[in-house]
Amino acid sequence: MKRILALTALFLAWSAQAKVKGSKHDFSVTGPGEFRAERERDACIFCHISHHSGEIVLSNRPDPFANHRPYESSTISTAPGAPTGTSRICLSCHDGTIAVGQTRNGRIRMIKGNQPIGPERKANLGTDLRRSHPISMVTAQSKKVRKPVRGDPVSLDASGMVQCTSCHDPHDEWRDPVIGKFLVKPSSRSALCSSCHAPASAAAATHLSSAVRQADAEGRERPMVEAGCGACHVQHAADVRGRLLKEVASDDDVCLRCHGTGGQKPVAAQLTKASAHASSGHRTHDASEGPRAAETRRLPEVSVGAARHVTCVDCHDPHASNPSPALAPAAGGALAGVWGIDLNGEKIDPARYEYEVCLKCHGDSANKPQASGRSDAVRRAQDDLNLRQTFAPGAASFHPVAAVGRNAAIPGLVPPLGPTSRILCTDCHASDDGPGAGGTGPRGPHGSIHPFMLERAYETRDFTPESRAAYALCYKCHDRDVLLSSASGFPHQEHVAGQSTPCSACHDAHGVSREAGNERSNAHLVSFDLTIVRPNRGQPRYDATGARTGSCTLTCHDVKHGPGEKAFSY
Repeated sequence: MKRILALTALFLAWSAQAKVKGSKHDFSVTGPGEFRAERERDACIFCHISHHSGEIVLSNRPDPFANHRPYESSTISTAPGAPTGTSRICLSCHDGTIAVGQTRNGRIRMIKGNQPIGPERKANLGTDLRRSHPISMVTAQSKKVRKPVRGDPVSLDASGMVQCTSCHDPHDEWRDPVIGKFLVKPSSRSALCSSCHAPASAAAATHLSSAVRQADAEGRERPMVEAGCGACHVQHAADVRGRLLKEVASDDDVCLRCHGTGGQKPVAAQLTKASAHASSGHRTHDASEGPRAAETRRLPEVSVGAARHVTCVDCHDPHASNPSPALAPAAGGALAGVWGIDLNGEKIDPARYEYEVCLKCHGDSANKPQASGRSDAVRRAQDDLNLRQTFAPGAASFHPVAAVGRNAAIPGLVPPLGPTSRILCTDCHASDDGPGAGGTGPRGPHGSIHPFMLERAYETRDFTPESRAAYALCYKCHDRDVLLSSASGFPHQEHVAGQSTPCSACHDAHGVSREAGNERSNAHLVSFDLTIVRPNRGQPRYDATGARTGSCTLTCHDVKHGPGEKAFSY
């Protein structure tokens, strides 16, 4: 048995040396590269020691890797003392601190061409390993990460850790016929990465099958379907902030390389509009964000002074996003795979409805800009900025985003809308030149020329002359002819057209939460704009007195409404 094992070991050693011979790792005197030994003919001795087992002594320093900074992020931890294991052998040449000529304390003299060499490096990863795929870490099982299956060329070491040798076989340079790099299997079509990474809904992801040409990790222009993960990620020389992204100024730059001013669904121009999902100075997404994360990464934000931010990947998961249209009101298509906040304020992953994605920032966040008093904001009797509460089925009144409305008789809805219909946030908040507005721009709330990123005009200034253009957003769903006639059940014609009173003077477009009002005073989205409507016998008040009947006590345009004055019911 011992003889068989010995023969097997000899065969494997011979086979490995045969593969190394002639490769870039062949530093023997007959090696093909510019780096080679002056006399040594053994191609194995540069990494392996026949006797005196134990770690190779690379220099007279007590720990040659003490100054290495391992990969770090908010979701991954490397092992104490990293780098460990076989990765230390690889880094003895690839970290740029020790010359090839110092192998085994200079026992083998190296030359470059015909000249002795010093500490010159090729494939220099440096000592800051945050720029490379994490090594010396145990793979954490999750819905997006898994251990390689038995028989996969990608493998973990004996301790179950990812090391350099998980992806690289130093004995075989050409298992990936496209780029070589000693990879254990081809990297095209994400084959190498998918051994461990299994993003949710990846099978339907647009990026998995896109024919758009993009530079891969090696800088080669290839269809994205071929470049795979390498279209956006690099295994080495990545952005120091983590996630193995190509080095860019901001997280969005990775997306805007394809979705910029030309090419596929360009959004760069949208982000420069007067109202846009764009932030200045803080455009970094962190994968650990959530309701229970550390305060610096809490989302929704709990601090009034926290910097607001939004990036493409806050709303889009590039590993799952696909062209399938979302089935209203469910989240899907471009929003597939993204986490959100449900009506209970809990994280839901992935989000089931579009509004849950929006509630990440527009629900319980304490740092909304409206809270600090923006000049273009309508002033209500009570700030009602938490849309999680505003859209709740138990709210005083609401637009039917998260639940079907309670009013069974709404005159003038534009078909196919009806009393049991539900709408999306993006029916109102979207690009002004997108498909919803009859344009050819990208879908969604990327940017708009109208305030609050509205798809169409919605004037809030008093004395605005009524027109189809001034209230285009309202008339998208509410028939103008019906609304301005007696069929609406309320004198809109007198107020909106006759007195040039904006819709927002009486109605809060999102709704009124249970915390801010009640069904009697705030039915039909009534919540007065106090810059237009003033008191009369106390705060402006609306009283719903029955089906399609009610009265107001207030002063508007210097006209008093109330008992004994200009009273009305409908």
